[in-house]
Amino acid sequence: MIGLKNKNNLVFILGVTGFISSATSAGFTSSGASFSVTSSVGSGTIQNISTQITPTSWSNNGGWTATNTSVTWVNNIQGWNPQTLSGFTNGNIVIRNNTSTAQDFSVMIAMNGMATGPLVASGSVGGQFVNGSASLGSLTSTGALWSAGIDNVTVNSQLNNALFFAQPFQVVSLGNFNFSNLEIANSITNQASIGFSLRLSAGGEASFTSVFAFQTVPGPASIALIGFLPILRSRRRR
Repeated sequence: MIGLKNKNNLVFILGVTGFISSATSAGFTSSGASFSVTSSVGSGTIQNISTQITPTSWSNNGGWTATNTSVTWVNNIQGWNPQTLSGFTNGNIVIRNNTSTAQDFSVMIAMNGMATGPLVASGSVGGQFVNGSASLGSLTSTGALWSAGIDNVTVNSQLNNALFFAQPFQVVSLGNFNFSNLEIANSITNQASIGFSLRLSAGGEASFTSVFAFQTVPGPASIALIGFLPILRSRRRR
C-alpha cells in the first residue's frame, strides 16, 4: 500500500508527464523505460529506439502499430540529478484510430528504477482530440483517462470519466490539468509510470503532453520549484 498525503490543496491545471526522484543520498536510479500497448483492434508491434544521453538519462522514440491504428511517442527520462536533486520522465504521445469503428486503447510508459522514500511528486497532462471523419466523433474513457503510478499502484489520476465530442474534421482541446506537492511515504522499488486509457471513434486522433516527477521531500523553496517544473517543461516543448 502506498501512503499518500496532500501537503497543500491539489491544483488542477493541464500539463505534461514526468517524474522527479528521491533521497539525497540515494536518488532515483533509472535503468531506462518500458512501453506497453493493448487495443480492441488486436495485437500490434512495438518498436522503440532508446538513446542513452548520460548514465542516468535516455531519449526514446518509437511506437506501436496494428491494422489501421497506431500509437507513437517521444519520451525523455532524467534519473537522479545531484545538482537539482530531482529526476523526471516526460514526453508526447499520439494515438490514432483509422479504422471504421470505435476502438479502445490502453498505453503505459514506465520509468524503470528505484528511489528511497518519502518522496514528493508532481505531474500534469494536456492534449487535444482531432475528429478526422465526416461524422460526429468522440473521445471517452471509463474511469481515468490519464494516471500516474508507482510500482503498479495509481497515485493520481486526471480526466476521470472523460467525454468529448467533435464535429466532422474539428479539433477539440482537452484542457490542462496538474497536481503538485503530493507526498508519497513509500520508496519506489521497480518503476514509476504514466498510463492512458481511452476509446476513440473512427477516424479519431488523440495527442497528449505529460510529465511525472519525484523528489526527496524538500524544504519550502524546493517544494515551490517542484510544483512549477512540469509547467516549465511543457512551455519549453511548445
